[in-house]
Amino acid sequence: MAHAEGELREIVFKDGTTSPLQAPNAKAPFEQNCKIPEALGCELTADGYLKTDESFETTVKGVYACGDNVSAMRTVAHAVLTGTATGIILAKRMIVENF
Repeated sequence: MAHAEGELREIVFKDGTTSPLQAPNAKAPFEQNCKIPEALGCELTADGYLKTDESFETTVKGVYACGDNVSAMRTVAHAVLTGTATGIILAKRMIVENF
């Protein structure tokens, strides 16, 4: 890739040939697709993601969130990681909870 001031200008292939890029890149603002967390009272970050603590609990006690609605890391691997971690945390909390 060849760039000028951080903007991609062309793709440079292994054989030295190039192909110009003519499509602009734009960072689209993030927007939650589901309004249920907001309706429950969950706070959002300045970027629009659900605000969570280190255990993925939102600002509403007992409401947890994970995946791409809490982070700009929009990959399946990140969703699996945070989903698994949240599940483990919830399972442990339910085991030790007194009813």
